[in-house]
Amino acid sequence: MISNVHSHSHWCRHGRGNLEDYVKEGLRCGLQSMAVCEHVASEMPMGPRMPWSDMPAYLAEADEVIERYGKQIELFKAFECEYFPEALERFVQLRDHHDVPLWILGQHESADHRYDYFAMQDRDAETRQYTADVIVALNTGFFQLLAHPDVILVNYDRPTPLVMECMDRIFAECEKLKVAVEINANGLRRPTGYPNREIWMLSKKYKLTTIISSDAHDPRCLVDDAVHQTEQMAAAWGIEITPKLKLK
Repeated sequence: MISNVHSHSHWCRHGRGNLEDYVKEGLRCGLQSMAVCEHVASEMPMGPRMPWSDMPAYLAEADEVIERYGKQIELFKAFECEYFPEALERFVQLRDHHDVPLWILGQHESADHRYDYFAMQDRDAETRQYTADVIVALNTGFFQLLAHPDVILVNYDRPTPLVMECMDRIFAECEKLKVAVEINANGLRRPTGYPNREIWMLSKKYKLTTIISSDAHDPRCLVDDAVHQTEQMAAAWGIEITPKLKLK
């Protein structure tokens, strides 16, 4: 790994370490570039998240870290966020006024707030809803990267025909819209079901920009065994990995 764009610090309320800790670890691990990344602030009840009241302090810290270390490593700001139609304008303002070039779609809750995809009650209905949410979000043109597309496997033992059909639709949309996809190493740090071989073999049907992200929630995990295992899995599956995501 020479670049990582997806990680989370103490600001997200379910991570550890500050932004400088991550940059220092990135330098120690020999990364050439990395995103100063966090879940975008939210007012939604999705579990631990940074509140909007913290956003000015977070952005100030991000700018300070980028200024301090920007000559040693390529740094830029990024946010992972759900697609919520009512919040999109706020995200646009953040992008345009605070120099946030990378927006990562990580859909954990349905766009209408009915479902938490980590606590599925009706798996098939929610899998269809997840797919619809992701496709609508991708078509906004706002996101450059789809995080953990196979996140819906958190409550499946293995991909079902419906899951494979839905993943096929999502990968086709990513190819059409030129949105990159992420093989997420954090899925290997806990029992999640992803990254999944069947799903990533399916992705090979399409011409996709595929990256590996750490999705670390502790700076010590930025480039760890889970990242190395993910790299080995991708190689074994014959998936071409783009080492460094190009931002427009």
